[in-house]
Amino acid sequence: MFVAHVEKHPRGNLLDVGPVCGENIRFFASRTEKLYVCDLFQRLWQEMRQGRSASHIWRDLDYPVGSFDAVEMWNFGDHLEDRDLARFVELCILMLKPKGLLMLIAVGEQASATLARTSTFTIREGLRFQMRAHPYMDLPCHHRHNHDLIAMLSPFKLVKSFIYRNGLREFLFQHP
Repeated sequence: MFVAHVEKHPRGNLLDVGPVCGENIRFFASRTEKLYVCDLFQRLWQEMRQGRSASHIWRDLDYPVGSFDAVEMWNFGDHLEDRDLARFVELCILMLKPKGLLMLIAVGEQASATLARTSTFTIREGLRFQMRAHPYMDLPCHHRHNHDLIAMLSPFKLVKSFIYRNGLREFLFQHP
């Protein structure tokens, strides 16, 4: 549904909050006119290494109101404290156009701890996801129950959710 939405808006703008991945860039760049990549994973990792909170990374999301038709946040929310995830949701509400979509992947508690800490997602043709180890993904991981995630993203309308056997959860939210 997310990819169909992006393809339905070929002249639209898509924001990928990272991590930077050539496969994902190629996949979405061929489907949208403007793809913006802001690797918040790396920025969060750098801030944490310097003993600072995530509040410093929000300056990188200074896009005008209603800039994007879609935002991919992959499992970025898993690495944020509740207050920081709430701030990110506020920013997404501002950045997304009405009816814009936010895609979120979350790692469930039943998924491997290693999976949450060291893996990123790449999207392949045929809409297949593949896991890849990433060098700076040793960020803390905050597992949240589905109802907690949905509540934290309550400014959005939940459009679809899917739970994979390996514990990954995929959510699609729409801007009201």
